[in-house]
Amino acid sequence: MENLERKKRFDNYISTKALEGYTVVDKNAENLIAVLKKEGDKVNHTLHGIITLLTCGLYALIWIIIFLMAKKDSRLRISIDESGNLIEEEVKQ
Repeated sequence: MENLERKKRFDNYISTKALEGYTVVDKNAENLIAVLKKEGDKVNHTLHGIITLLTCGLYALIWIIIFLMAKKDSRLRISIDESGNLIEEEVKQ
């Protein structure tokens, strides 16, 4: 696959991921490698703490479930090989 076609496919894939909420952390246009990051869900601990106090602790179980179910930050490494195959791998933090 030609280098221009690989670069176009690479850029289109990164654009698609940006529409899914990812931001580009690092991009090497020469080697066609990029690292993308997506922010996880934020839990408003102050609000949940106040609700727990107002309900005399009954809300604490719900707060714990919300905390455990919240999505964490994720990072992806995107690259494209010489054949034009896109490689997407999750980066452990």
